[in-house]
Amino acid sequence: MYEDFAAWLDEKLENGLPDTTAAVNFNIYEEENNGWTVQLIASDRFDAGDDEWACFEVYSSGEDLYYREKECGWEEIHEDVREMVQTYLEKGRFADMLKSFRAVGFGFVDGDLELAYVRE
Repeated sequence: MYEDFAAWLDEKLENGLPDTTAAVNFNIYEEENNGWTVQLIASDRFDAGDDEWACFEVYSSGEDLYYREKECGWEEIHEDVREMVQTYLEKGRFADMLKSFRAVGFGFVDGDLELAYVRE
């Protein structure tokens, strides 16, 4: 699971993100037939107290999504994404790039965001 996610994310990050990027977020979507997708966005804003920062996109992977098929509840997918993002921040090819931004978040698009990383 992590290796596929890392390969997908490497492809999205290999050309960098816009210079105006303040933070990135991994949007999680529930799909049909036990499918779950993750979309990468970059935002030119960040406010730890307001999840709306992730709505101000300066980059999006658009329809090029990481797809996972797994029969489970949303809580388990949320935890899977947390683990993949945290592992990537520890050992991913572009981990330093992600940590150069003010924050890295993740969460379901219709729910609360969680911060996996905040630069001090």
